Amino acid sequence: MKAYCVSHRKDIDGLGSGSLAAAATGGEIILTDYDDMILSLRKVPDDASRVVISDLGADSADFPEFLSELQRLAKHAEVTYIDHHYLSEPARKKVMKSGVRLVHDVEECASMLTYKTFKDKLPAGAALVALCGAVTDYMDDSPMGKELMEKTDRQFVLAEATMLALALDNRGDEEGYPESMAAEMAKMKKAHEIPGVPEAAVRQLQKEAGLEAVVKEQGRKKGGLAYMFTAEHSTGNVAKVLIGAFDVPVGVALKQKQPGWYEVSLRGTSRAKVHLGRTISKIAGELGGSGGGHQKAAGCRIPAAKAEEMLAALSKKV
Repeated sequence: MKAYCVSHRKDIDGLGSGSLAAAATGGEIILTDYDDMILSLRKVPDDASRVVISDLGADSADFPEFLSELQRLAKHAEVTYIDHHYLSEPARKKVMKSGVRLVHDVEECASMLTYKTFKDKLPAGAALVALCGAVTDYMDDSPMGKELMEKTDRQFVLAEATMLALALDNRGDEEGYPESMAAEMAKMKKAHEIPGVPEAAVRQLQKEAGLEAVVKEQGRKKGGLAYMFTAEHSTGNVAKVLIGAFDVPVGVALKQKQPGWYEVSLRGTSRAKVHLGRTISKIAGELGGSGGGHQKAAGCRIPAAKAEEMLAALSKKV
C-alpha cells in the first residue's frame, strides 16, 4: 500500500501541509507548482492506495483537467483534497461527487487544515509546522491559528517560520531543495535544527536588505499598481516591496520561468479594490494563461507576449 502527498513547492504553507500529510500517512512527498500541477498529479500511479493533495487550488482554466485527475485517483485510492483557495460552489460539488474527501476553508491556511485533518495521527511538534505555514501565509490570525498560538511562545514561532521562509527564498530554485526541506519538516525538525537552514536564512536577509533599492530603480508604476520583471526566487517578496517603494495598493512581480512564459505574483493591501485571485484568474484566462489565489495574494502564468496586456488590464481594475 503506497501513499502520496502532493503539495505546493513555492512556500512554507505548501511544504508544511505536504510534510504534515506525509507524517500522518507515511506517504511520499511530491512537490509541484500551479503550472505543472496536472503533470505532477498524472505521475501518481494507479496502484496508489492513498493520496493527499494540499494547497493546490485549480483555477477555472485548469479545473476540468484537475477534476479528471481526482476522478482517476479516486477509482482506486482514498483521496483527500485540502485547500484554502477560492472554490466555486459548482466546482465544490463536482469534487465531492467524484468521491474525494474535500477539506476546504478560505479562512485557514492549508497547513492548519492539514493539521486539523490528521491531528490524531500526528506526532509532537506538528502544531509548530502548522503555525509556521499560517505565519508565512499571513493567516495566523485565523480562528485555529489564534487558538494554537495562544498555547506557545509567539516569538519562537515567528522566528522559526521566518527562518524557514527565508531559507526557501534563498535556495528554493535549487533542484531537490524544497523536497529535502519538506522531508526534514515531516520528521518534525524545527527550522534551526535543519542543516543549512539558519545559514541560508542569513544569506537571504543580507540579500533582501538591498532589495528595496533595486526595486526602486527597476520597478515601474502603472496606475494603481507597481510592477517589475525579476529573476528573484520569491516573486511574492518583490511584489510586497513594490507596494511600499511606490506607495500603491498592488504590487506585481514577473519572472520568466521557462521560455515564452512568465510566472507572476500579485500582492495587495487593504486599499486594493478587487479580489486579486478572482481578477487575475479572469484576465490570465482571457490571455491564454491561468491564475488564481486569495483576495490580497495571487499569482498567474501568462504568455510572455501578453505581459504588457495583462498589466494594462489589471491596472484598470485596481
